[in-house]
Order: sequence, then C-alpha cells, then structure tokens
Amino acid sequence: MKRRGFTLIELMVVIAIIIILAAIAIPNYLSMTARAKRSRVASDFAALATALETFRTDWNAYPIQPAPAAIAGATTPTGNGYKELIGAGTGGVNNGAATAAGDTGPIVYMTANILKSMVNPYSNAVGKEYMYSSDATGTTWKLTAATLDAAKPTLERTDLITTLSDASSPSG
Repeated sequence: MKRRGFTLIELMVVIAIIIILAAIAIPNYLSMTARAKRSRVASDFAALATALETFRTDWNAYPIQPAPAAIAGATTPTGNGYKELIGAGTGGVNNGAATAAGDTGPIVYMTANILKSMVNPYSNAVGKEYMYSSDATGTTWKLTAATLDAAKPTLERTDLITTLSDASSPSG
C-alpha cells in the first residue's frame, strides 16, 4: 500500500513561496499604514484650517495663541484657540462681540466632540496632540502634529501652506 502525502521537497517549496510572498507584502503594508497616518493628519488639519479661516472671516483675525497648545485630541485642550473654536473663549473676540457680518458671538466653529475625535494617529499621549499656535496679533497660524520619526519629528500646516510639510526640528 502506497502512502499518500507531501514530500519534504514539496513542503519546502510551499514554505519558500509563502516566505517570498510575505517578504513582498510586509514592506508594502508598513508603507501603507504610514501613508494612512499622514492622510489622517492632513484630513484633520484641513478641517481645522477651514474652521480657522471661517473664524478669521468673522473676526478679522485668527484665535490668538502665542505659545503652542493642544487644539484637538483625546484630552480636553484648554488653549485659547480651542476655546475660541468651540465658542467658549473668554479672553478672545468670540465672547459676545459682533462679527464683521454683524452676528453676535459666541459662535461655534467646531464642536468639542469633533475636536476630541481628532486624535493624532502617531501617538495619543498627552503632549502629542494636535497643537495650534498663532502670532501675537492673530495674523498667522500654525498646526503641528508630533510623529514617531526622529528625522521628521513633526508634521506642520500653516495659513500660507495648504499641504503638510515635514519639520526638521520639533516645534514649540
């Protein structure tokens, strides 16, 4: 009676094919996740930029936040930029004054829940949230997100640059 089964050579060939396929797929998967994280940051920054530009249209200035502070993330941000966007600012313009169109603040540009859902895909640790800063007069703004890459530690977007840029040194 002849035994049926696979020979050692056949098993080795199948294992070699599986190893070759894994060697091709794993690097592609890793680069795909890196692109997905970058796309997530770009999408979140686009939403924040829209809210900031709408705020500027109403108040003729961006929320003033001279030192970088968290504007979105799992923890509750407390910076002035965050407070102005959710309509809870007390030291800024969005607190009862009239907008350029004559509307009276406070105006909600983004809800706290939406900002809380914007979590940095690279790290959700405290201090790694999306950070917002502006100049002292509210004429420019910058958004930053910390990455885990030592060569490119942050991703940035400003009022002048509509795409993400890699920062060569940490911001703020």
